Amino acid sequence: MTFLAPAWLGLAAAAALAVVAIHLIAWRLPRAVILPTARFVPDEPARLAARTVRPSDLALLALRIAIIVAGGVAMARPTVHSSPRGAALVIALESSAAIGDAALLRDSMRAIPRRDRTTFVVFDTAARVFDAEDAAWNDIAGPRTASSASLTVGLLAAIREARRLTRDYESVDVVLASTFSRASFDQATGAVRGTWPDSIRVVRIPLLTRASGPTHIELPATSDDPIVAGLRLAEANALLHGTSRLVRTVATASDSAWTRDGHSLILWPTAGDNAAERVDGIHARGFTAIGHFIRLPFVSDSGRVIARWLDGAATARETTLGAGCIRTIGFDVPDIGDFVLTPSFQRLLSVLAGPCAGDGAVGVASDSAIAAIAIPTERTTVVPAPDEYRSANRLAAILMTLAVLLAVAELWFRRRGTLPARAELST
Repeated sequence: MTFLAPAWLGLAAAAALAVVAIHLIAWRLPRAVILPTARFVPDEPARLAARTVRPSDLALLALRIAIIVAGGVAMARPTVHSSPRGAALVIALESSAAIGDAALLRDSMRAIPRRDRTTFVVFDTAARVFDAEDAAWNDIAGPRTASSASLTVGLLAAIREARRLTRDYESVDVVLASTFSRASFDQATGAVRGTWPDSIRVVRIPLLTRASGPTHIELPATSDDPIVAGLRLAEANALLHGTSRLVRTVATASDSAWTRDGHSLILWPTAGDNAAERVDGIHARGFTAIGHFIRLPFVSDSGRVIARWLDGAATARETTLGAGCIRTIGFDVPDIGDFVLTPSFQRLLSVLAGPCAGDGAVGVASDSAIAAIAIPTERTTVVPAPDEYRSANRLAAILMTLAVLLAVAELWFRRRGTLPARAELST
């Protein structure tokens, strides 16, 4: 057994010695003296304190020492460590609608040798931990509502489980099976990866390939709308894929029914006449478009983020509806200018008006990004493990509870008069 805060043991010992010293001070009545009149009675207390070498009320003394010792040991945070033995394995599996072949994923996982302890982490936008392999596969076989997964969520859950297993096992390995799409990376992925100092074995899962169909976008009959003009140019330059529909006003029930058939509905509100424009940038799928933009009140907080402002705020989200999706756009462009015809804005339109969940070939992250997940570079700053001093300590909680119960018992004994009152401390 080790103590994370051993200084509390010394404080508890000092407090126990102080209680013993105080307990040796007993109250006694002064010697009786016969006085001829009350005028000669001295103005002194009726009791006097005197040291005694024969302590009394040993049960009360033992109870008070037990309170101090139990509380001091609890504050010292005792931990029981056993030498780690054996090997453990943590397998993190992506479960999202972007997975192309779940059977190939199962075959790849079966080829990985199991350890003395194998834990499974199934993640999309949230993570679930399973001890049984069958339970993990049943979760993956269920309906997948998320269009893409978050590697940050999966890595965080897998690394947390791996750190927990390092207390009991000599070696712990981590395996990450994912599509590694660009949408699954975010700004916190690298920082979370840096919390695990060892390498991570990566298993690539093929992205879902959608059936190629004719490219067509339905645009409103507006001749002076810059967004419509930019989309027409993007379609002419073969930058758009799939079937989509642009709605600049309010979506109707027929629009929702059309989206459920596997199409992409783009809800792109228009800005008012007095809307303020400013030079800003929008980041989407590895590139940034900088120009004159008009920020719109973006009230939607659900769905996958497909575009962000340079300050990190979301400006375009995608939600799944049936076999299709709805894109909600939170910006507009001024009517004057040719910014919508520039190559950077054309590439931005290819993302906003592209197929649902992104295109498989375009959405895969680069090899260097995946390699950074597998092997930490020399520049990676490894974040230390969580401090055990701040973690929950069950043994310390039990000892502190015992100290509180003993304190209640000591108070009850004194008030009931079960023990002689003359051993009480003076206040």
